[in-house]
Amino acid sequence: MKNKQLLYLFLSNLIILFVGMGLFPLLPLYATDFGATPTVVGFYFAFTYVSNAAGTMLTGPATRLLTRKGAFVASAALGIPALFLLGRAGALWQVFLLTGLLWFSGGMGVALANVFTGLHANGRQRGASFSLMYLGFPLGSLLGGAMIGRLVDTSGYPAMFTALAVLWTALPLVVLLGVKDKEVSGGAVHGKARQAQAATAAAKSGGSALDRQFHLLLLVTLLSSMAISASRLGAPMSMQALRFSAGAIASTATVSGLATIPIVLVFGRLSDRLGRERFLKLAYGLTATGALTLIVSTQLWHFWVAATLMMVALCASGAMASALATDVLPAEALSQGLPWVKGMGSVAGIVSFAGTGLVLDTVGGGALFVGAAALALAAIVSLSSLQAACRETARKSTLWHSWTSVLRRRRGADVVC
Repeated sequence: MKNKQLLYLFLSNLIILFVGMGLFPLLPLYATDFGATPTVVGFYFAFTYVSNAAGTMLTGPATRLLTRKGAFVASAALGIPALFLLGRAGALWQVFLLTGLLWFSGGMGVALANVFTGLHANGRQRGASFSLMYLGFPLGSLLGGAMIGRLVDTSGYPAMFTALAVLWTALPLVVLLGVKDKEVSGGAVHGKARQAQAATAAAKSGGSALDRQFHLLLLVTLLSSMAISASRLGAPMSMQALRFSAGAIASTATVSGLATIPIVLVFGRLSDRLGRERFLKLAYGLTATGALTLIVSTQLWHFWVAATLMMVALCASGAMASALATDVLPAEALSQGLPWVKGMGSVAGIVSFAGTGLVLDTVGGGALFVGAAALALAAIVSLSSLQAACRETARKSTLWHSWTSVLRRRRGADVVC
């Protein structure tokens, strides 16, 4: 049952990300057709991610109102009219509104797929399970970049958006017929022994240690997501300035998706054995390298390399952050906590996209990509603080268990390990 559930969740994620990742490099071109300048394109993407963040952050209230599955089906259905009408937009404000509705639908859908994954994933293979979900990013880029770019070149935007609307109808059906909810007890979802002990110690001290770790994780995710978002939007806009075609720009999604697929699967499995933090640091290092690569990119293959580095970083950091959050959060808190982890990407998109076009218009791409690399390095530093907090919590947990064991012995009680 668990394997089947992960399969249904993967298919749900793949539909959302096929559309989102395939459209992402082409939306600046589409907005430009309606007269948008680079600055306006930046605000367009910022508005889109405000909508995405709203969908993500409203996941918790929506699940309480409609149940987890009901919220999943309802949010999925919103994307169908948004896609159909996008191809028939007659003004830039309509493009803003409909893209926002689509990203709202996708934001809640991806957040709920993460929540269901956290509920159904085996604790010893949590990294692999979340990596399977994030495999939708490179697969979506590979398939979406190839098919959507070709549709635009051969049939135009209206036909492309209509085809995507038809595809999106499968999403609510998969959720309705395949995804099963899972009752959650009041206990914790246990990861490694260290993290389970950390949760116990945090509970004894009022939850403050766990809160600090979770908030540090949110900060790390925010910094890294800002770096990735700025680079991902800056890349197609730089290619547009160099007069690359829509097909060439879309090819970056195809190439990066193909190269990333095996890497994401390996990252997930190794993180279950070697720890999440070291792979998060590797992902942030790749982010900085990809941003710096964009500074000197002038040929198509340069952008392929940079896009691949960014795609690996996006998938690996997202999967590892979600798995790490699931390790330390109680099961009943997943519907609230995991959307916040996912939501940091949306918040980062709002800030980064609003500033990207403005920076490109005023000081150029070099400053933008240097800033993105600096944010990625700041994420590495913040992650070191998170590791120190985890070690301190684990040390206090050990002291707590030792002290309670002494008390039990003195009272003649059994020692619980």
